[in-house]
Amino acid sequence: MQQDQLFYYYNLVHHLITRGKFDIVFIQKNHTEIWLQRQDKQTNHVLRITQTGFDWRNQLEADNKRAVYESERLSQLFLGRKINLFNIHVSEYEPVDEWNHLTQSVKLKHNKFEQMELFYLDEENRYVQQNNLFERLDVEQMYLPQPEDVLEKEQLTQHLRAKIITTYNKQQRDAQKVFEQAKPYFTYIILALNVLLFLWLELQGGSTDTEVLIEYGAKYNPAIIDGQWWRIISSMFLHIGILHVLMNMLALHIVGNVVERIFGNIRFLIIYFISGIVGGVTSFALSPQVAAGASGAIFGLFGALLFFGLKHKRIFFQTMGRNVIAIIGFNIVFGLAVPQIDNGAHIGGLIGGFLAAAIVYFPKKKQLSVQLGASIAVIALTSFITLYGLFNESVQQEANQFEISRQLQQISELADQEEFQLTIDKVNTTLQQEANYYRPELLFYRSYAYLHIGETTKALSDLEELVEIEPNQIPEAHYNLALIYIDRNETDKAKQALEKALELSPDNEAFTSLYQETFDSP
Repeated sequence: MQQDQLFYYYNLVHHLITRGKFDIVFIQKNHTEIWLQRQDKQTNHVLRITQTGFDWRNQLEADNKRAVYESERLSQLFLGRKINLFNIHVSEYEPVDEWNHLTQSVKLKHNKFEQMELFYLDEENRYVQQNNLFERLDVEQMYLPQPEDVLEKEQLTQHLRAKIITTYNKQQRDAQKVFEQAKPYFTYIILALNVLLFLWLELQGGSTDTEVLIEYGAKYNPAIIDGQWWRIISSMFLHIGILHVLMNMLALHIVGNVVERIFGNIRFLIIYFISGIVGGVTSFALSPQVAAGASGAIFGLFGALLFFGLKHKRIFFQTMGRNVIAIIGFNIVFGLAVPQIDNGAHIGGLIGGFLAAAIVYFPKKKQLSVQLGASIAVIALTSFITLYGLFNESVQQEANQFEISRQLQQISELADQEEFQLTIDKVNTTLQQEANYYRPELLFYRSYAYLHIGETTKALSDLEELVEIEPNQIPEAHYNLALIYIDRNETDKAKQALEKALELSPDNEAFTSLYQETFDSP
């Protein structure tokens, strides 16, 4: 290409970058093709600017196809959708045969690009086409400097060329440096700690044992309400079952590695703990279940990546952005579909991580208004959720019911182990709480224990109260009543109780056998 064309080419690119506010997206190695993008609220333009000239129309048609192919190949580099592609050629001469119909807008099928327009800036029609292009792009007109001689023109050309390439190379280096702020050693320390504590739980009776989890620091609402707030943090390092710990540690290894490289070691640690705390508090306020796991903190790391994407959109979407958004979306939808998943911890952690990233911001950078606002937001959010959990009656009732349900399980295990006096003592303690919902079961277990230690009168009292308040819930209560009545020679009551037991459980062989032996014999 002649010197005049090169001089114009680099001035055009420089003008579009400085005056048109376009970003450099990609430069070919031979520098003959430069891709720019500008994304506004209403428009999204991508420019492909080349130094290629064509002698014939069919060559230009082939290049149009190549422009479409290249735009699709490079699509992950471009932000947004509904992009208008401009294929711009700077050339000395136009094709010799008819080609102007190629300047008509062409609809594109790629999901990112809507249409393509061709602008051919040959020497004869350059400024007319340039004016049309700038008007289409809403860019102020360009006025070329007028060098005194060829040497000055060449120097200016080389200066602009070097400036554009240097800007692009610096942009590439800066993008790479974003992921080199620190080596991720805290990620591996936390990962190792989680694995070690999981193994410890297994040795203490099993990580799926509710009692073991509660003993060693799982999130347990009744204990938290009583003041054990440290469980919000300790629960971040415990896991329930091998699959739970494997999935969380895999996610921590992948996401933690990236976040720690972007934000640095101390910032990563702050993000991790703020996320885990906000997620734990949200779980406390919204879920009565015993809970444990690093999920809230890990979702917080995803939240930190979303904040990174907000501030570095191009780097985010050119690297991991779509995968991050897809993973978050999938996990939220999956969590809503599966009741056992602690969505409160996940969503709370995600929001906490986003705000925590805004608080610590990026290494060697500050934005005090954003950091102060995020700090206030975290404090306000955590305080509100905590107060909601503490003073919401339904949350309190759910916590109480869950505690009594847990105690009922312990009572059942004591009865199975034939620890009858301990069973009675545990029932007595539980009945002193607000236990109306579980009163029938508690009375049944106490009557069962009384029967086995010979306290028949007390057993009878419990069973009669039980069948009065809940006659259709426990068939075995009527059966045990029948046994007591038979022992007391109260035949009518025994028959009535046994018939009720058979009505509730007609296939029970023990019920049927007792009835036949007692009431069907000759």
